[in-house]
Amino acid sequence: MTAEHQPKLIVTCRAGNEELCIHEICNVLYSKDPCVKAEKTKYSGVVFVYTSLSADKAYKASSLREYGFVENIVPVHCVLDYPVNESALLDCLKSIVKSPAVRLKVKARGVRGASSALFSLIAKLLAGIGSAHTPESSTCLYVEVVESKMYVGVAHCRSVFKHSL
Repeated sequence: MTAEHQPKLIVTCRAGNEELCIHEICNVLYSKDPCVKAEKTKYSGVVFVYTSLSADKAYKASSLREYGFVENIVPVHCVLDYPVNESALLDCLKSIVKSPAVRLKVKARGVRGASSALFSLIAKLLAGIGSAHTPESSTCLYVEVVESKMYVGVAHCRSVFKHSL
């Protein structure tokens, strides 16, 4: 899979609302990229967004909006193969973690027992680059494993603003 075919955002919503979520996120990003595309994954409530925008520009354009169905938006700064090569993961962390403290959020879909092992490994690597997992941090390091790929991104920890129905 080439870089232009990698998702730039991972968007989550309640299971069963994926089509509405796709509609919302694409409507928001369309003015910046008329070729934006979003696809359901085989995991309920998880959508990949493909755009020509950088992950940061797509995140900035989409994260401060009001949504009815989108629950969270995670920028994808690095895509790695899973199981992960430790030096590739370290290079990724060095390039995106600029804060001495981040809140580490790890989710592994389709890979049993991966979350706790990855959490420990990433916490160790963060310490080696002068950062640390701090639950109170407002900056999150998101690590999403979806089968044989690991998606890593840094963003604000707050979820998107939900419109009251």
